[in-house]
Amino acid sequence: MPAIECTGLLLENLGQEPQLAPIRVEEPGPGEVRVRLIAAGICHTDAAATRDAKITPVVLGHEGAGVIEMLGQDTHAPPVGTPVVLSWKTPCGECRGCRAGRSWLCTSVLAAAEPRVFWQDKPAAVMLNTGCLAEYCVVPAASVIEVGSGIDWPHRAILGCAVATGLGAALFTAPVRPGEYVGVWGAGGVGLNVVAGCKLALAAVIVAVDPDPSRRHLATVRGATHVAAPDDAARVVADATQGQGLDHAFEVTGLESVAANCLNNLSVGGQLVLVGAPSRTADLTFRPRMLLSNQQRITGCIYGSIRPHIHLPQFAEWYRQGVLPLDDLVTKPISLEEAVAAIGSPVSSPIRQVVRFD
Repeated sequence: MPAIECTGLLLENLGQEPQLAPIRVEEPGPGEVRVRLIAAGICHTDAAATRDAKITPVVLGHEGAGVIEMLGQDTHAPPVGTPVVLSWKTPCGECRGCRAGRSWLCTSVLAAAEPRVFWQDKPAAVMLNTGCLAEYCVVPAASVIEVGSGIDWPHRAILGCAVATGLGAALFTAPVRPGEYVGVWGAGGVGLNVVAGCKLALAAVIVAVDPDPSRRHLATVRGATHVAAPDDAARVVADATQGQGLDHAFEVTGLESVAANCLNNLSVGGQLVLVGAPSRTADLTFRPRMLLSNQQRITGCIYGSIRPHIHLPQFAEWYRQGVLPLDDLVTKPISLEEAVAAIGSPVSSPIRQVVRFD
């Protein structure tokens, strides 16, 4: 089957608005598959790429679901036509982290062996080994994951980042233990899933902080015991924890000023978990003596420290069982043409904008 001419959302240069562009997606190589996208979510990281992308031009998108359209030669994967969710961080299984049983620390994440996407007859990068804000993408066979039936396409798509990162941050990166006190700064698509993960972990106090009252309400639906606007967060945390502070503070906005506020709300032995993606040049200033004296920690979180082939199907099953609420995260799907504006204003958009390709 020949290369496919299609449309993708492409960032030509840093600081520019992404554009719809005609791209060519080649056949998959050995150990790879080509996927026809049906739904793809728009993440804060996609917007941040206009500022932070390491390589341009680049096709945006990393949170997607679709059907396998073609298998590369000698590729062991589900058959053509199988519905799959994309994993943008698939461990290699061979590096030091993988061999130690800590695959979430993989240093050789799988990607296509060579460029498979071309724009103006030149190779284009793909965001986070995926580039799924396009009608087709090529990924390693290990990066497509079946999650069963009973879950519609927009919710399949957001499993691949918003759900995985949020739930995983609480359940695996932190991890939250029963009875602990937690706070979540930022109640968007990822932050609301952090709240849901903290509830599943049986946290005793869950404080959700967000300027938007409607998002604070969605946090209570997921188990937040307290909510606060940012200016009132310190008071609410103090009241909720009897002045002891938080065992875990999850920073999901990507703002260094918010991270500093999170640190100020930690208990003795507390942990700041950085989930939101800040600018590559952002600095976080704190007093190391305070961190030492209070035996506190700062931890980075990428993809919720999940094991994709185990946890993505598990999260889908939780949704089917009614344990994990997702229906209120996605409003009316948008077209790829509308994604340009959505990338430009993700903060004022609905909780999770999802592109439908069919």
